[in-house]
Amino acid sequence: MSTSNDTAAAADADAAKSTPRLFMHVQYKVPSFTDDGGSSAEELHTQKQAIVTTTKQLFDASNCPAAIVGLHPSVEAVKPDPGDYSYSGMHDHGPLPPPKEGGQFAQIIGFVNAAKNASDAYLSDVIEKEKADAPLVPSDSMKQHNKRKKIQ
Repeated sequence: MSTSNDTAAAADADAAKSTPRLFMHVQYKVPSFTDDGGSSAEELHTQKQAIVTTTKQLFDASNCPAAIVGLHPSVEAVKPDPGDYSYSGMHDHGPLPPPKEGGQFAQIIGFVNAAKNASDAYLSDVIEKEKADAPLVPSDSMKQHNKRKKIQ
């Protein structure tokens, strides 16, 4: 004999099996160059070797919470400024119904938000490393370029 709870649990299990597992893979390929020495600009150009650093990240339900689509419970609904199309909970003629929370779209939005934050942090680290590794003394080609500018 089965109860309505058993039937609901079985339906949820069937839905979980038919629902695809959501995830997002992100891959960064960042080239950097090494200098094997050399004095002229032509020698530097031919002797630089590209090294590509590949970083892969996976975002799924285990490491990303689903996004809150509507307003956070502590935020009061207010009429948005003209041109602001984000969900504000209020329309010209009164309050809007709250959007459906959770589900696959909220999970995907959570993945995208997490990937954007990870990308910002990763690229900031790359930029800071490049700044730290940059030579402090101008190269010969830069000195020649500055001399040409002064002559003209």
